[in-house]
Amino acid sequence: MTKPALEPAVTDVINGTVITARTPVLLQRALHPDADPAGTPVFGDATWRLAAALPDRHTSGQALTWVRYPLPLRHSCKLYAFALINVVDKAPRLPNARTGVPGIKTLTADLGYLHPFTVWLVERGIRRFGDVGQSDLDSYYNHVTDKTGVSTSWKRKAFIAVQRLHAYRSFLPEHDRLPEGPIWGGASAAELANQPAVRKTENSTLRIQPEVMQKLLSAALLVTDTIAADLLPVAQRILAMRALAHQVSAREQRPRFQGAERNTFSLVHLRRLLCAVTTAGLALPGRRIGDQIVLDHVGFATAGWFDREFLHRNVAGREIIAASGIPIEPGLFTAAEFTQVNDRTWRDGDADAPTVLELLRHVTTACFLVIAYLSGLRTGEALNLRRGCISRDPRLGMVFLSGQQMKVAGARQDRSPATIPWVVTEQVADAVTVLEAIAPGPMLFPIEAIGTRDWIVDGAVSSRRAGSLGRDVPAFMRWFDSAVAPMIGHPAIGTDAGGKIVAPRLRRTLAWHIVRRPGGTVAGATQYGHVHTRIIQGYAGRADAGFLDEITFEEFLLRAETLHEDYQRLRHGEHVSGPAADAYRARVQAGERFAGLAITSPAQAATALTNPDLQIHHGALLTCVYRPTTAACRDDVADGPVWSRCRLTCANAARTDRDIAQLRKHADNLRTDLAIPGIPAPLRDRIRDRVAEHERALTAHETSRPDATPESAQ
Repeated sequence: MTKPALEPAVTDVINGTVITARTPVLLQRALHPDADPAGTPVFGDATWRLAAALPDRHTSGQALTWVRYPLPLRHSCKLYAFALINVVDKAPRLPNARTGVPGIKTLTADLGYLHPFTVWLVERGIRRFGDVGQSDLDSYYNHVTDKTGVSTSWKRKAFIAVQRLHAYRSFLPEHDRLPEGPIWGGASAAELANQPAVRKTENSTLRIQPEVMQKLLSAALLVTDTIAADLLPVAQRILAMRALAHQVSAREQRPRFQGAERNTFSLVHLRRLLCAVTTAGLALPGRRIGDQIVLDHVGFATAGWFDREFLHRNVAGREIIAASGIPIEPGLFTAAEFTQVNDRTWRDGDADAPTVLELLRHVTTACFLVIAYLSGLRTGEALNLRRGCISRDPRLGMVFLSGQQMKVAGARQDRSPATIPWVVTEQVADAVTVLEAIAPGPMLFPIEAIGTRDWIVDGAVSSRRAGSLGRDVPAFMRWFDSAVAPMIGHPAIGTDAGGKIVAPRLRRTLAWHIVRRPGGTVAGATQYGHVHTRIIQGYAGRADAGFLDEITFEEFLLRAETLHEDYQRLRHGEHVSGPAADAYRARVQAGERFAGLAITSPAQAATALTNPDLQIHHGALLTCVYRPTTAACRDDVADGPVWSRCRLTCANAARTDRDIAQLRKHADNLRTDLAIPGIPAPLRDRIRDRVAEHERALTAHETSRPDATPESAQ
């Protein structure tokens, strides 16, 4: 917290609060549980550091530096900022705002776009917001729209900043209120900037190619399940000694002394560490040379936070270690046994302490990929997960993940079993278990590199930054493709045509797989259909989670693409049979009316999906022309076909040539099953009935062709 600056001898009141230099800035904002109330800013500070009011720990601290604002309007800007922060009941709300009260990140960004307005006003000789007239606002509009070298997005945000200042006028002193009435004719910022509203454009996040995502997830699951288990015992011992080393070391980082001064510092650190190791009952790492066990200098230097050369060259240091009497255990900090995958171990040769720490970074990245992808969490929600976030309900057979939801308000932000937002799979729980075995504190993804002082100390209250994943995920892919895949015969992950794989793309890709491949497999074990059920039962099924919007868009895109393909096939002579054949042809031909339809919001996509002409669903052996009144599978929950209750004789069933090819193949497989010796009589009868049912459908399809002959049915 900076020293309070001198404030003008003026008493202002904001929302009932008398403003003085000592007035707390975060008066009405909930503080993060890790925040120190004594360190929060007061009004007179030259810089307001607002990180204490951030709901998450994966974002760098938000700060307002007032010296950059022009002096004549600086106090006015601070009053406005105070109102933005502390007016939480009946706060003014701009059109299209996602929340009733602007978040800390929103308001700091907004004030950044207000800064050009304050500079422009002072240059025109205006010293108070209350002196601004409608003509001044019109001039500023022209100034912004005529500005070159900036994007339309920048212009839109510049207009929003002024509109928000106007919206808060009633909470400001009279001398700091913009003129009454609507400004700029009441037009939206997007209209003023000639830019479509961001929320009304299509989701531009690129999906990861299916074949790349399949291999990436397979690799991540292999790491969290197998490779992590090989590394964790050694890693935990290394990190335990590293934690002791940071506890006993001086607060400053390793000094850059040279010569005698550096040796003196290292000897002091060595004595302190050996004392702590003795108290903790730990051993020192060793290695075998012939029949002798000697100190593992590399391992001890890595875990003990030493200069490696010091242990090699300093005689006094070696004597201190020998005199300590601490046992030396060979292989303590070396991973030497590796699990076989496809009859081959995933690594050749031992992994020393530096290598283990390097591999741990890849392990934590794999854990993030598994957790984020198989749950549908946002990036920040995953990075803010904490120890103990997994719980289970044996009666329901469900695994729950408790965390802090982003973009929600009120009690839903609380992290407690009562507000568990996610239902996840065992693979997610396993990844969390791995992180809990590594993390030094409550955060599962601590900030900074593994084993550093910041990771151990600051990682207790601050999480890894989202930007670091932009480096770590590609690094994980390169490591796996070069070091692991060739060893075990796993296919290389490769590169994605959409470019770098960043965290937000995982969420969009999961939505695609759930819609497009509900029966597909994830790494041969986890079914996308199972993932769909789990996440829809939990957080993703809530209206404000946003994930159902992703699902809705993907379902609409799939339905539209399928309708187009069906229309083209019908035009080129594809035959359709079955009770719903006429309805199928009518709906496909009616699909032409959707040419050029623009879907600009999730609500529009959801509405379009209810159109009867889009109710065509392709299954494994038939096509469902869904109509609820005649559906054999209908229940009170589903708004479409329930494939597990499908009946081949349903009135909604139609069969295309594509379905018939699959039906014929399935009938052949059933005949093969009938040839199995010793098959139980009830099962044999059931298979025979199913074969006969298939044969009737095949015959009906062929004999109903317009050009059918008696021979064509054979």
